[in-house]
Formats: sequence, structure tokens, C-alpha cells
Amino acid sequence: MHRSLLCLISCTSLAWAAEMPREAPLQGCPVDVPAAVTGLPPADPADPRIEVFSGRAEVTIDEGAVFGDGITIRRGESLLRAPGARYDQATGEFALEGGLEFSDPQTSISGASASFDARRDALEVGDAEFQLFAVPARGSASRIGVDADREINLEDVTYTTCARGSSDWLLRADEIEIDRTKGVGTARDARLEFKGVPILWTPWISYPVTNERKSGFLLPGIGRSETRGFEVQIPYYWNIAPNFDATFTPRYMAQRGLELISEFRYLSSGHEGVVDAEYLPNDDGADEDRYLFGWNHTSHFGDWRATVSGRTVSDTAYFEDLASAIAETSQTHLRRVVDVEYHDDIWSVLLRVQDFKTLDESLEDTEKPYRIAPQLRTGAYVADFYGLDLRFDGELSVFERDASAESTAANLNPTGTRLHVSPSVSLPLDWRGLRLEPSFAYEHTAYSLKDPLPGQRSGPDRSTPIWSIDLGTVFERMSRDGGRLQTLEPRVQYVHIPFREQDDLPVFDTIEPDFNLVQLYRRNRFLGHDRLGDTDQLNIGLTSRVVDSSDGRQVLSATIGQTRFFSDQLVTLPGGSPVANNSSDWLAELDLGFAKYWKVDLGVQWDSDASRVERAQTRLQYRRDGRHVANFSYRYSRDNFVDPERSTGVKELDVSAAWPLSDRWSAVGRYNYSLLDREPIESFFGVEYENCCWGLRLVYRRYLARRPDTVGADPEATASADTAIALQLILKGLTNVGDPADRLLERGILGYETD
Repeated sequence: MHRSLLCLISCTSLAWAAEMPREAPLQGCPVDVPAAVTGLPPADPADPRIEVFSGRAEVTIDEGAVFGDGITIRRGESLLRAPGARYDQATGEFALEGGLEFSDPQTSISGASASFDARRDALEVGDAEFQLFAVPARGSASRIGVDADREINLEDVTYTTCARGSSDWLLRADEIEIDRTKGVGTARDARLEFKGVPILWTPWISYPVTNERKSGFLLPGIGRSETRGFEVQIPYYWNIAPNFDATFTPRYMAQRGLELISEFRYLSSGHEGVVDAEYLPNDDGADEDRYLFGWNHTSHFGDWRATVSGRTVSDTAYFEDLASAIAETSQTHLRRVVDVEYHDDIWSVLLRVQDFKTLDESLEDTEKPYRIAPQLRTGAYVADFYGLDLRFDGELSVFERDASAESTAANLNPTGTRLHVSPSVSLPLDWRGLRLEPSFAYEHTAYSLKDPLPGQRSGPDRSTPIWSIDLGTVFERMSRDGGRLQTLEPRVQYVHIPFREQDDLPVFDTIEPDFNLVQLYRRNRFLGHDRLGDTDQLNIGLTSRVVDSSDGRQVLSATIGQTRFFSDQLVTLPGGSPVANNSSDWLAELDLGFAKYWKVDLGVQWDSDASRVERAQTRLQYRRDGRHVANFSYRYSRDNFVDPERSTGVKELDVSAAWPLSDRWSAVGRYNYSLLDREPIESFFGVEYENCCWGLRLVYRRYLARRPDTVGADPEATASADTAIALQLILKGLTNVGDPADRLLERGILGYETD
């Protein structure tokens, strides 16, 4: 006969299993979920009482009870089962005999024996094995103890995320203590083993057992390159406060020495930022101290925002020698800027101070960017003011630049102040889907130059009106079956800017950008206020889209456009030539998705007068998911092909792919090749192995690490490229050991995802 004994013992939440440090795994191994116990009344998770169910019970009021034929102790959703148990009334202790099983929604434990002290609210399990379903993970301990202070003690512990029957990696510790109130675990004499080989040992380690941060060492990073040799990084994380932390990383490079890399992060109400610092004393390769310092900060004060951003380095070759990313090794300048901004519904204000550190020593003085100290920019926009849209743009900037006496004497290095104001008004009209917007703007730009040459005006200026009319509409039609929506979107814009002589105006920050579809509808063909291009032109464009009406997904987008000129263009940048044609190049773009996983992007700039392609790019992509990806792209630009030895044009092939070779093996690779230079820009090839509890990634990489113009500065540098090998060991549910190769692969292969 089934009997129950309701123990009126009030107790707090008990943790019956160990909590272990972990990360979310990429793909978990299967776990054995205990079968649900049948025949019990429904459990109440909020009930604090302990219920005991037994097939047979002998109860003595003064001494206690003996339970047989199986016993189940339940508190909320936690179940503890054993063949039998004894309850000592004098000590308040349950002694579970003949093996036990414990389970709750997150944990399963089995053990040879256990005791539960109902008065001290403490549990002890001997020869225990446990499973954590959320990770998933499993492990064992010779003893697991849990007391009323929510502290857990484990002795002779092993932990892994591998499935039963496999222990490819194991974390062993003589003792682990977990304080769940503080969320801190402490392991002593901890060893990490892979395939039975120890790869990490520490006499003491502390780690968080919750999502809270905790100070301590992180696992090391390992790599090798030709410029730095074998290198090891051992990061230490310091949780200073809830809103402050820092990471200190000693980095040993066999060919450079020992470098300290640090990062400090802070966050408070309205303020946040990151400070980076690197220091390499007496670089063995350069025989000098090397350093980097960077600061990124943002503050918010209601409608105001202040930002500081910038980095500086000890020398121009710092990134080429010590960095491993093309985005850093190819830098020519480091930008340092301080901004104070204000925004409301009408006005925007920006106060800026900006400076640059030049890394490319081959640049002439006239090629280096100007310092801005300071710049004040204002903008205003009022919509529907009696049917009109009103705009205002203003700027006051001070430009400075260091230069040689020769370039200053030749008037190649003007400095001074620039004032620019541009009010405008437009009348947006909409009639049955036909949009018409005539607009008028007036631009005035004036300068105050320092030390003008004899005969040169110290205060040149320019005032110019701008007229434009913008006309466009959208035609739509549905396919016969209703599955596709097709649009036809013509747009015509007329712009008139009269000629103004501007040869006596300096050029501080103005360029003529590449002609593209975004530039097609800009009224000024120059970027910057130092030049305003005279024109009498008609911009014509046509876009068509095909949209899947069931989910709104764009299947196809095609655009073509051209500019027609009705007058000769005369305004140029210094050394430039005026446009003599009566029309621009044709621009065309096509984005097409087909056959479910395929996508093609095409872009062409066609010179109809010379019957040749000026620029072109194409990309073909197959992407089934983040692991089945293949890309092929080609970029072409004529630019200056007159002298092939000095060409600034581009002809590049870029092929990348990530593809599984079997259930566990996959290959990744990228090959970016310059047809003009006849050499690779970047290439890497790698293989990956992955099962449910660990993975291994090996990547070989070659990349441009030194600009050709600086090779001669170092007699030891005979090549402009570097090669590196990255090995990454992934222990799922614990951490990664090695170089973060997944970042390289995600950055280098479009559409690839490691998760």
C-alpha cells in the first residue's frame, strides 16, 4: 500500500548539483534525460515543504522512520529517489541507501549513497555522477556537499561536455567550492586535458558560475607569423566594479619581445568608453620602444552628445610590424577627433576638433590632410512651412597643416579659415503619385587666408545660386498569379549652377568622388565646399524591382542612369581637366536572387563615347546557410592605365568558400588576387574538424603587412607580405584555446557564420 509522510520542515532552495563554468556550445552532445516518475500527485513548484513517498514505511514517533520498497523525496520540481532510506528523528537526517537518483529541470545526479540533514538543510552525495541539461555537460565527483548557506563543495571533480563513452577533453580539479550567493566558483589544483594530454594547469582559479563577471585569468592565445615569430598571449580580466573592467594581456613574441596589451572599459549614466594601450619596451626587431594609445568615449546630456575618438602610435611602422589585419596594416593615417553635437526637432549643431597622424612616409606635404581646429557646423530643417520645406547648412572651419618652407613659398600649403552658408527652399508636390519638387539654394563660401602671396587675395569668396527640379513616380503591377509585385520607378532631375571663377580658392578638404548612382542625383559633383561645379544638366534614372508579395522579399532590383550636360563644365580641382562630353558615363546595377540559394550583383560604368568599360564589379554568391557558402567577385577600374608601371587602377579577383566535406570535416578558404600587381593581396586556407564536444581549426594565411614604399626603410625587410598559421582548439561548453580564427573567417568570407 502506498503511504506518504508529509514532513513539515521549512527549507530554502537546495542546489543538489554542481554548477560549472561554461559558454553556450555550438552543438551539444546528446544527454540522458531521466524518465518522468509516474504515480505521484502533481507537483507545486512554489511549495516549500518536503514530501516523502514510499512503498513501505515503519514510523517510530521518538526514533524516526525506515522506508523500503523505494522512496521518493520531492520538493517542488526536485525529486530524490532511492531503494530505501532511514530517518533519524534525533539528528533530523535521512540516510539514503542502495544508490540514488536526483533530478530537476536543469540537473540529474546519481550516487552510491547520500544523506540529507533536514535540520541543517544540507545534502551530501558520495561517488556522484551528474548531468547539466542546459549546457549540456556531465561530470563526476567523489563527494558533493550542499549546505544551507547555498555553498557547494565538490571533491575529486571531472567535467566535460562530451557524450557518455567519450572523454576527449576533461577538466579535473581536486576541489571546487561554489558560493552561489556571490556567484563565484573556486577550483584548486585544476587541470585541463585534451585527448589525455594536459594542456593547462593552475594551482588556483576563480570563475563566475552565473552571468556575472569575475576577475581571473583567461585561457591563452597561440599563434605564429614571420614578422613576430611564435607568440603567446595570456589575458587577465579584472572586474573592477559593476561599471568598470579591464583586461591585461602579456604578449610574448619570439622575434620582438614581451609586450603588454591593456583595455579599460567604463560605463555610467550617460557616459561610456574604451581606453586601449599597448607597450613593447625595446623591440628586438626595431631596437626601440613601441607603443599604442587609443581612446573612444561618448557622453550624452539630453539633446547633447560629446565623443572622443582616436589612436596614436610610436612610429609609422607600428601596425605593419605588430598587427595582423589588412585593415590595420594598410592604414595611411590615424584620425583623432573630438565632437560636441546638439540635435532637436529643427536644429543640429556640431563643434569638431580633428587631427591626423600620417603613417605613410611617402606622402608629400601637399598630400597630407589638414588639421581642423576647430570646426562649427549648423543645420536646420523645417518641413511643411506653409507648404514649403526650409533648410539651412552652415560651417565655420579653421584649417592648419605643417609643411616645408618650399611648399609654403610655392603656395602649395594654404592655411586659414573658411565660412560656408547655404539656405535653401523647396516645394514638394504630389499629384496622383507623381512627385515634383522644385528647389532653390544659395551658397556663399568665404576665406580668410594666412600669409597670402604677393598679389593673392587674403579673403577670396564665392556666391552662387542653385536651381533644381526633381520629378519621379512609381508604377506598380501584380503578376497574374498574384505572387510577384513589379515596380517601375523613373526619376528625372534638372540642376542649374552658373559658372563662378574659383581658381583663387584654396582646396582644404574637397575631392571629386567616383561617379556612381548615389552621386548621380547630387547637385554638386564635388564633395566639400572648396569647389562648386558649374553645370546645366539633366539626371535621368530608371529603377525596376520585383518583390515577392508573400513575404516582401526583393527578388530583383535593376537601375540604370546617366547625366546629360547642356553646357561645358569649367570648374575643376587643381591639376584637373574640365569635362568636355555632353553626357556622363552610363551607370547600371543589377541585384538578382535566383534558384533559392543563388544571388548575383552586377555594377557597370560604361563610357559610350570611347565604347569601353571604366569600372565594373560583379559578385556571384551561393549561400545555403552559414556553413555552405561560396563567393566569386571581380573588380575593375581603369583610372590611370596610361602608364602600367604607375597605374592606380584596380583589377582584382576574389574567391572564397566554406563547405562541409563530411559530417565533421569542412574546408574554408579565400584568395584575393591583384591582376595588375600579379600577386595575392590576401589568401588563407583552412580545415575544420567539429564534433558535439570539441572542434579544431587550422588556418594558413598570407597577407600584405608592409607597404612597398616602406620596405626600403628597413634593410632586413625584403618582402611586403607576411604569413601566419593559426590553430584554434574549441572546447564546447568551456572555452576556446588558441588564435580567434573564427573572426578572420567571418570577416574574410562573405556570408560565413561560425555559429
